[in-house]
Amino acid sequence: MFETVLLWLAAISAIVLAVAVAGYFALRWAFMRAAERMAAMIDRRIGGAAAHAFTGLARFAAARGISIDDANRLFGRNIDHLAKIMDSAITLPILGRVGLDAVLDLIPGVGNLAGAAISLTLIARTLQYGPPPSLVSKMLSNVLVDVMLGAIPLIGPLVDVWFKANERNSLLMREFLSSGPKAEG
Repeated sequence: MFETVLLWLAAISAIVLAVAVAGYFALRWAFMRAAERMAAMIDRRIGGAAAHAFTGLARFAAARGISIDDANRLFGRNIDHLAKIMDSAITLPILGRVGLDAVLDLIPGVGNLAGAAISLTLIARTLQYGPPPSLVSKMLSNVLVDVMLGAIPLIGPLVDVWFKANERNSLLMREFLSSGPKAEG
């Protein structure tokens, strides 16, 4: 009798655990689809809004006395390092890679804003490399989605685990630099 009860409890526990894990991954999938759509919508609405006062990559390299290739490497190293610290510094079981952004989001109110300020710093650094307005718009959209969804209580830290705005922005900038930005005088 006691063994039967234990067997049933073990079976029910296994089912609950399986449903919880499946629910986690289903929720993550649904969230990512919604967040990507939200970022695209924001980008369409604010596209080009940050289109002035950019310094070209060639001017940045010339001011520092380095080649454009060296400027690309310097930028990539700095931005990738910041993105990794913010979004994927350590690996946790089930959750995967987690960074400072998720930890900051555990502090009610100010944590989300602090993470956004650091994310905006990453974007501000990219401005000196002369990205096109459409790229800046996409990057700002990623940060805005991260801030808006990160402000939701209890869900906010998961947003930072799933929607890695800084790594997305780093990848966008890397793609821009690898496509060979036009050298501006």
